[in-house]
Amino acid sequence: MKNIKKFQLVQIFVALLAMGVANFAFLPDAFAGTLTHSSVLELGGAANVNPMIASDGQSLAVDFTTSGAGATSATVNFGAWGGTVNATQSVATNGCTALFPGSIAVPGGITAAGSGSTITISSITALSATTNYCTELTSTTAVTNPGAGIYSVTITAGSDSQTGAVDVLSSGGNAYTITGTIAPTFTMSLSGTTDTFTGNLASGSTTTSTGIITTINTNAASGWFVWAEDSQAGLHSTTAATTIPTVTTGSNHTMNSGGTGPGNNAYAIAALSSNTGNYAYNAGTTGGGLSSSAFNEIATSASAANGVTFTTKELANISATAPPATDYTDTITLIGAGSF
Repeated sequence: MKNIKKFQLVQIFVALLAMGVANFAFLPDAFAGTLTHSSVLELGGAANVNPMIASDGQSLAVDFTTSGAGATSATVNFGAWGGTVNATQSVATNGCTALFPGSIAVPGGITAAGSGSTITISSITALSATTNYCTELTSTTAVTNPGAGIYSVTITAGSDSQTGAVDVLSSGGNAYTITGTIAPTFTMSLSGTTDTFTGNLASGSTTTSTGIITTINTNAASGWFVWAEDSQAGLHSTTAATTIPTVTTGSNHTMNSGGTGPGNNAYAIAALSSNTGNYAYNAGTTGGGLSSSAFNEIATSASAANGVTFTTKELANISATAPPATDYTDTITLIGAGSF
């Protein structure tokens, strides 16, 4: 009988032991998860001046991907790095998603404060698991860097954490200078190589040519100039052995009046717009003379030009006795320069 009771007690003990082991086997594991894709990005002080530079104040952007869910606060701990953490912190989320594409802003009416070497972000709406979050600590002295070196930073969100690093650089260590040159430029192009009068030259009226368009491009800040020279100081016919002479240089002439009026041969050039006064076109009534041995300024501007154009036209009167011919011709040469 005693042996039976002992056997029963042993059975009860073994059963209880088995139940305890079974219960222990099904208890959930308790451990802290690991954040992934964790980053602390130093953005520099006001206007992003001196990011990551030793001894300078920094605003921060923080990015991490959660492991578990439910965190309502987060910390950024710089450990014994030798820099300082500002007690007063400001926090925002409006710009961090551009810095970390694929992230979403930490939710909630979040606030932040510093103590010792730790910045604590509070009032977070419970975070979801395996989600990439970001936020910004916007004070330009959220932290002030120590000397140059690599320092550990631990980000913690709830029970998840990850230790990363920031690289603090010596002054100028993350900047380089770009140098470039813009060469002085000046181009002048003509719309064609021939110009013709709009009709036969006639006594008692002024006939004008169709015109040549000159296009100027230059980055000369003080503007540009164009000069002209006449190959023979007049409109010449070899057949008729006659030259309709150019009016004198240095002043603007009214055609078909005075010394250039009906009964007199006269020849002139005029520039439409950008002219220098002595070569104003005035609807085909005035023009200036050109030399065959010197260049005269016919057009100018006081500013740089991007596709600026002006048109030159020739004007001619003839006398009633001007000999007929079909080979009256002349060559006008233009030169130009920028005023740098």
